[in-house]
Amino acid sequence: MRKKEDWKTQADVDAIANRLLREAGGDLDRVHGNAVATALGMPKGNQSIYAKVDDWKKRMETQGIHHVRQAPIGLREELEERLRTGVEDIVRVALGLTGKTIDRERQRSHQTETVLGEKIALLESELDREREARVLADSKVETMSKELAALMDETAADKVRADLAEARLDEVRGQHETLLDRLNVAPARSERVQEALEAKEVDEGYPIDMSRYDYEE
Repeated sequence: MRKKEDWKTQADVDAIANRLLREAGGDLDRVHGNAVATALGMPKGNQSIYAKVDDWKKRMETQGIHHVRQAPIGLREELEERLRTGVEDIVRVALGLTGKTIDRERQRSHQTETVLGEKIALLESELDREREARVLADSKVETMSKELAALMDETAADKVRADLAEARLDEVRGQHETLLDRLNVAPARSERVQEALEAKEVDEGYPIDMSRYDYEE
């Protein structure tokens, strides 16, 4: 035989769950089977309570309960106050408050869009500066490349001129050495002729005036 606490209806569970949801500030995750069972006077939850709480949660999710926490601060109090004043057209009040909420969200969205627009403009400006700097850098690199190529060409031309000068210098050195060789031959022959004449003078017993002789190569 089932105990009395096992015979809790869906309405009983819904009433307790709704109360716990209000106390939790609309946080659906804080409403669970054990909490509902305890509020109903049960020592702990059972399969029947868990099933009824799950059924209640599914209906709350369908009604958009997860979005309640996203509502502007103070909207709940304002809505409850309007409903307590005994306004006959509750639909009109609900629509008005909804429109007010939407208008606030639009203003907030506009502010956010303005801030984002300013950030985007700033980023675009920075991007333009980066592009200009890149163009200048590319131009500078191209100029330096041309200057380097010109220097390399000039260096190559200088090397060719240096090689030609070295070859010319070697040629002049050769001519100079040849000329020195020729200049050294004549004195050597003149000395030999002088020695021969002096020897003959001694042999013949009379002097010979060597100044009268003009030695030519």
